[in-house]
Formats: sequence, structure tokens, C-alpha cells
Amino acid sequence: MGIMEIERNNAAKKSVYLEYDLPPNFDSNRKELIDFACQNIQINSFADLGAVYAVDGAYTFYTMERYKIKKAFLVDTDLTELVLKKAKSYEGLTIINTNFGNNNVLKQIGNVDAVILFDVLLHQVKPDWDKILEMYASFTNCFIIYNPQFIASDKSLRLLDLGKEEYFRNIPHDKSTPTYKATFEKMYEMHPKHKRIWRDIHNIWQWGIVDEDLFKKMKELKFSLQFYKNYNRWGNLKNFENHGFIFKKSRSSIKV
Repeated sequence: MGIMEIERNNAAKKSVYLEYDLPPNFDSNRKELIDFACQNIQINSFADLGAVYAVDGAYTFYTMERYKIKKAFLVDTDLTELVLKKAKSYEGLTIINTNFGNNNVLKQIGNVDAVILFDVLLHQVKPDWDKILEMYASFTNCFIIYNPQFIASDKSLRLLDLGKEEYFRNIPHDKSTPTYKATFEKMYEMHPKHKRIWRDIHNIWQWGIVDEDLFKKMKELKFSLQFYKNYNRWGNLKNFENHGFIFKKSRSSIKV
């Protein structure tokens, strides 16, 4: 068996392993963003912010394996046993168990080539979603963003300001969902874990972010759009669509 044939067989085995090891909720749209960024922008390090919910850090592990990344950070307030177990297999991976909106996280991460923000910007309050981008802009050259974007307005808005009835018409949860039920019952009480009022926790839908506001913020931060795709409606929500973005700190753009 020649060297080229061995390499092809090893590559095939690796591909099978990756596909087999991925959780059911691993999404091909988000994978497309990772693949495009890693294949078109030099990425040797990254931070995956809010990486655990529903996928147990799968995008972190996929990116490290597929692209041989030697340095990565996974940041989340709610770690799982599976994440902690799998993380032991990745020597260059650092787990940070806190809210990525805390300034001390930046000190731990330092500079990275890319920051991954999948389905998390709409949850960020104090600092708000745009302030999160400002915080990390000085520490990275690339943002990889997948977010439910609001299409029923020409400006971004805080969903809770819509009032209870309209709020629940715009999110994929009902009034009986425990976290949401508790939020409306204890709106201005202190959350025991997050040490902030329930209204400001990141566990609920907070924002309807419109594309124009995101583009404006990234332009202010000197990032140019490298990739954009509308991945269609978020479930049955008529006012939200899943949009994917890749921004690079550069004046030139990669043509797609």
C-alpha cells in the first residue's frame, strides 16, 4: 500500500469518526460557517463563546479536530459532564466556566484568530450584544456569527419591552417553560446563580437584532463582511430568520 493510499484511508477514517461522533443537534449550517472561515482565513486559535447548550461543545471539538487547531477556549456558564470528559482529549483546549461577558474572561483568553458566536448574541444583556462585539474586537481578527435575526422591524429591540403577550408570540417557548415562567414571576429579583436580576439573565431570549444594526456595528469596529447567508426562518417564528456571518478585520473581502 503506497503512502498516498494510506493517507486517503486515514482521511476517510477521520471523516467517518467526525460524522459519527457528532451529536444529533450538530448543524450543517453552522459547520458551513466554520469550514468557510477556516479554509479562507488563517485561523490557528479561536474562542467558542456560549458553546455548550444543546451540542455539548461539538463545534469546538469539530473545529479543533478538522483543522488541527492547537489553541482554543470554550466559555460557558453551564458545563456538562460530557464536555468536561471530551475536553481532556484536547491538550490545547482551555475550559472557562463563567459568563463570557465578564471582563476577566478576556484576560484569560488573550488574542485569538477567531471568535465563534453561535446563537448567543440575542441572549446578551449588560453587556448587551453590541458591547460584547466591542469587547472582543480588540482581541480577534475574525467573528463567526450565527444568530436568529429579527425581520419585523428596521431597528433592534429588547424583546421584553414588547410586553408579555407579544414577547411570547416572538420566541420559541411558552409561558409555562420553567425559566421563562420564573423570569416573569421574579422579573426584578436577584437570580441566585447569575447574581443579576432575572430580567437580565442570558438563559432567555432577549433581543431582536436586525442585520443593519449588526453591519453598522461591525463597520464601526473596522471589520468587513466575508460571508453572509440567510438560512431561512427559525422554526415557526415568522419574525426571525437564521443568518450566518463571517467578519474579518481587514479592508478587503473574500469573494463568495
